[in-house]
Amino acid sequence: MASTTPGSKSPPTLAGAARPVPVAQRMLGDFLGVLVLCLAGAHFGLWFVPFVLGAVVSAFRPRARAYALVVAAGAAAGWALALWLMALDGLPVGATARTISALAGLPPYAAVVVAVTLLLAALQALAGSWLARAVFPRQVRLPLPGRHPQP
Repeated sequence: MASTTPGSKSPPTLAGAARPVPVAQRMLGDFLGVLVLCLAGAHFGLWFVPFVLGAVVSAFRPRARAYALVVAAGAAAGWALALWLMALDGLPVGATARTISALAGLPPYAAVVVAVTLLLAALQALAGSWLARAVFPRQVRLPLPGRHPQP
């Protein structure tokens, strides 16, 4: 145990004790993790990765709407980054998007299909989150290693 100096008002703390991670920091870590995993999934053609990540994060994180929104935002950002990197590599992302838009009967603008793609990534993450909350109700949360089960 670490000792306190005379006159200090703080209680003694353990030298190797782990401090709890703030919620905002945990959410940022989840956002970046989902972003990277969705980027990798898009690179390998795994379009269902946002759904799986939404289910996994919701199964292991506390019940908060903010976590579902963080996962949805991370999924959309991951797919946006993937599409942008494909366009930078010289792939015809815009031309393909315009063709898909015209075939779907929408205005032939690439932004329409890109926006729909990002919306679908977010909706997949939200659907995965909903499924995990339905399968694992509040009383039966899966504990992470080192975390006590919730009552």
